[in-house]
Amino acid sequence: MSTALESLSRAAAAWGEPVGPAALEKISAYLAFVREKNEDVNLTADAGWDDLVLKHASDGIFAASILRTLLPKAPRILDLGSGAGFIGIVLKLVWPEAEVTLMESVERKYRFLNAAATRTGLKGLRVLNRRAGSGAALTAYERDQDCVIERALAELPEAVRLAWPLLGPKGLFAAFQSDEPDPAEPALAKSLAGTGATVLKSCPYRRPGEARDRRLVLFARRED
Repeated sequence: MSTALESLSRAAAAWGEPVGPAALEKISAYLAFVREKNEDVNLTADAGWDDLVLKHASDGIFAASILRTLLPKAPRILDLGSGAGFIGIVLKLVWPEAEVTLMESVERKYRFLNAAATRTGLKGLRVLNRRAGSGAALTAYERDQDCVIERALAELPEAVRLAWPLLGPKGLFAAFQSDEPDPAEPALAKSLAGTGATVLKSCPYRRPGEARDRRLVLFARRED
């Protein structure tokens, strides 16, 4: 096992989301596939092995550790703007009971996600070539999610607006953020008011080897 994977395993255990050897092997195989295809598909600028493991896979595992405490045992989760699938695929690999949809509008990334999803061999991992907010009618695969999650999709006010129509009545929106968001900031306040969303909780964490906190911020429907 590489040093990076060992660090990831220790971090996962500290977050309350221990990852066994079989899951680590699957994560490693998926990340190796990203590296193999990256030059042709241009999936990420962070193609070094340590970055893939400690920067990208760690976020998916941390998300699973938080969402397990708040969602049903077998939730419907949509990864909005999946890119290379770092969040949705890793989350699915460590939480097989979850039904995960990867939603990506860029055709070349969509094709990669299809290939990556097929290689996992996991049931309940779906890929959609769709753009949120395009005005197209929502399909059954998009709406009524228990959770919509995003990382680097858009500025937070816009991300809230795009994610909200995809949630079920008790659904949560989870957004990765570098800093603590201010709900009173005008653009975010407008987006929260327009959607009826409110910040449920902000969960700080550190990726292995980093010296500052990041956050996974969770939004729920405001109770009037």
